[in-house]
Amino acid sequence: MQARTRATSGPETVDGTQARRMGRREWLCAAAATVAASQLPGFSRTVLAAEDPALQALARQNLKLGVHTGPYMALPLAEAVQRIADDGFTGVLTEYTFADVRFDPLAPDWAAADKIVRAFEKKGIEIAASYGYVNIIDPVPERRERGKARMACLIQNWKRLGCANVSTETGTFNTESDWADAPENLTEEGYVQCRQVLEEFARMAEQAGAVVSIEPYWRNVIDSVDRVERIFQDIQSPALRLVMDPCNYPRKEDLPRLRPLLEDVFRRVGDKIIVAHAKDVAEDGLDTPAAGKGVLDYPHYLRLLAGLNRPLHLLIEHVTLDDIPRARDYVLDAFQRI
Repeated sequence: MQARTRATSGPETVDGTQARRMGRREWLCAAAATVAASQLPGFSRTVLAAEDPALQALARQNLKLGVHTGPYMALPLAEAVQRIADDGFTGVLTEYTFADVRFDPLAPDWAAADKIVRAFEKKGIEIAASYGYVNIIDPVPERRERGKARMACLIQNWKRLGCANVSTETGTFNTESDWADAPENLTEEGYVQCRQVLEEFARMAEQAGAVVSIEPYWRNVIDSVDRVERIFQDIQSPALRLVMDPCNYPRKEDLPRLRPLLEDVFRRVGDKIIVAHAKDVAEDGLDTPAAGKGVLDYPHYLRLLAGLNRPLHLLIEHVTLDDIPRARDYVLDAFQRI
């Protein structure tokens, strides 16, 4: 079946509001999409026998599907926001950057910020996370200071930016890439430097009434559930929270035990999760492609999110603009197999 290009032919949100208005033709299309999804990489047929109506209900009640605005940034603001709405999303992770209007935290244009925030508000789209992703321990001093200044602007001015949650990475000592590892990442000294910066941000966020959410990654300093748990023990702050991305924890050798690994993450730090991401993990463990193009057991991931029993945005990322309908439908179909 060809992927839908507009959400009006399927569920607008995971609570089933639009689904209840579906006619026979639409339901047949949805059934065909389910069959098509079963042929995609990463689909686990074992979950078909493990459906849980109670968790399905919790998921539809609490999980709100959103998207990273990155694929829409080449469009003018009004067109981008309309397309996000038409694609069925109710929340965004945004960089506040579009073809005709751009907010730069290092050179704030508050009129531009207001225009962006109002455009999302008018369409009923919530800004679930501000894009504060910087290498907080960048070994190049000038870049590190620019990153800290960017974060400070987003945290201290969150009310003007429409979002109290500022998401960021945990950093690497690699000089070439924010997403490449370095030997120093694994050292105690590296951890201490990361902790000091995150504590600075957390205290700043406390004063501003904001939240800093960190996204661990196995190539960064906070690279495992052990270090995630430790950072939250070391920094006791209601202003420090977790971005849940299950594809960032497993190294290649962990893929055979991915389910128990994720269950361990949820058991130990699930109470810290403030927002969740939807992408995938490649079979070689070295890449994180779009949802449905890897080996993540999506129904099981959604079960774990539903089990938290609180509202959360689930934000699709690592997609191109033309691939968004397919990735969205893949995730929506997984809700039927929770």
